[in-house]
Amino acid sequence: MRIFIVEEQLVQITKEVIDAHQYPFDIHLVSEPAAILRDIGELPNIYFLTADSADDAWQIRELDVHGYLIFFTDCAGALHDIVGQYIAPTAYIVRQEEISRSWDDIAFALQSVFSRETLRQNTNCFVFDNENRVAYEDILYFETIPRTRKVMLHTRSGTYIIADFLKNIKAELVSHEEFSGVNSYLINLNNVTRIDRKNGIIAFKGDAQIHAGRRVISTVYKDFQAQYPH
Repeated sequence: MRIFIVEEQLVQITKEVIDAHQYPFDIHLVSEPAAILRDIGELPNIYFLTADSADDAWQIRELDVHGYLIFFTDCAGALHDIVGQYIAPTAYIVRQEEISRSWDDIAFALQSVFSRETLRQNTNCFVFDNENRVAYEDILYFETIPRTRKVMLHTRSGTYIIADFLKNIKAELVSHEEFSGVNSYLINLNNVTRIDRKNGIIAFKGDAQIHAGRRVISTVYKDFQAQYPH
């Protein structure tokens, strides 16, 4: 994750905060707020903006809905104008005469970003074995390994063995409408590209496919049609 900074005087103190807390943030200095829009890259990011750059902040927010906007201002009164823009900033920092006095405020803001981003990433991930995380969007399907208390998780980037029953995983993902399955399979409908009911085949993004029984095919096809009505 990058921190876009417009004011060069904030670079050193921000670097000190990052180093002190070992945050996984990279500093990217730009000449003006508009330059951020040309180099926004992978999302989400952190943006250090001035109170008079609300228009640019609007455009940044449209591109980076999960981004973290932190406003710096010389006047506390100017913050009310930002609040009225409904840009959903992460923090406001009133600039001190000596920039070093802003250390605690910057540290607090970045701690907030780090905590929120960690929570957001965990919320968008399937967590297993207490430490392994796979983004839901990368999951293709789960399948029971016969005669074991284990499940094989197939993803876009590889496979994992999970020491658990499939019924427990189904219960954990019951609120996720993109998952459908019965018997030995749990399918991520968002990654299904084709269902061949005649030949009992479910195809996924990345050329993966499975051969399944009639009940599995029927259930997944019904849920797929409901999720993506034509």
